[in-house]
Amino acid sequence: MAEKKRATRIASRMAEQERPVALTLKIDRKMYRRLLRLRASGEKLRTHQDILQEALKEYLDRVGA
Repeated sequence: MAEKKRATRIASRMAEQERPVALTLKIDRKMYRRLLRLRASGEKLRTHQDILQEALKEYLDRVGA
């Protein structure tokens, strides 16, 4: 019977920090249409995910979180 390797606490913590967490965001239709227009205008052809991640990172950096 093969034994599974048990991850050390440090390795487990590092793996947990690197694993993405899903976050659901609800926005109104007007904001959604603006987001679609931004993407349609060729804004580096980024995905909604990329745009929102960058915006959230900039906000968190600005408020010092």
